[in-house]
Amino acid sequence: MDNIKILGHRGNQGLATENSYEAIMSCSNIPEIDGTEFDIRPTKDDKIVIMHNATVNGTTNAKGRIQDLTLEELQKLRFTTQFVDQLSQKGYNIFNKDKYFFEQYRNLGKKSSQIATFDEVMQNYSPNKHMLIELKGKIAEYSNRKQTYFEDNIIEILKKYDYQNRDLTLEGYNFDALFRIKNKLPDLKVIALINKNGNLTPLDMDFDGVSLEYVLLNEKVVQKVIDKNMMLYSWDDKKPMSHYNKINNIINKFQSEIETGELPLYVINDFPEKARQYIKK
Repeated sequence: MDNIKILGHRGNQGLATENSYEAIMSCSNIPEIDGTEFDIRPTKDDKIVIMHNATVNGTTNAKGRIQDLTLEELQKLRFTTQFVDQLSQKGYNIFNKDKYFFEQYRNLGKKSSQIATFDEVMQNYSPNKHMLIELKGKIAEYSNRKQTYFEDNIIEILKKYDYQNRDLTLEGYNFDALFRIKNKLPDLKVIALINKNGNLTPLDMDFDGVSLEYVLLNEKVVQKVIDKNMMLYSWDDKKPMSHYNKINNIINKFQSEIETGELPLYVINDFPEKARQYIKK
């Protein structure tokens, strides 16, 4: 089903380490992938880098909080693949009798990538491919000054690269930060990010959509998304087969709404090239 958009979770992890420049640009360059999701954080010198965790521990060859390291220091580091992730991924996929995901994930350990900046990705990423940007940082994780600089820099970069003429959405758990940014950029789409431990109150808030961990998907939730004229993003944490089964159930029940565009549906997966094979055309 072509109206379902497939996004690379932290880039295309079948090609390169998560959130690396190579993984993200792969989603821009490969026609079969509709876009990417990635995470942004502020550095010590108030630059913005693409990184999921608050620290570089485990995901690079160093230790320390990102907000305590300068951009120059961060760009000297190299991404690594955590052994515990490899083991958990192997166990899951052997159980599901699908070795593709583990083999692809394991191969990442053989590759080396630098930490990318938000600016360079915006500069080189195709404006015609979807971009879901996650604003990282729990409430009060940063000082008031750093939080303000972070939000202002996001706004500056989005303006610099003509966000209004891009297929672009901002998401996060810090709803106040999202609404502050939207207040300054009213035409920017912002969506609430909700994991399995969260509640669904954002469905009643003034968001353009929601990004739900797949376990939260059910007929009642999807119908409410449609009634509220929202976008729906669905993501998983390295459990692709369970996620695909959930998505296929949605397709069976809401096929008409998906085909007509009444339900804009985005599937976020670590291996976007493979995902289409498991989701009904």
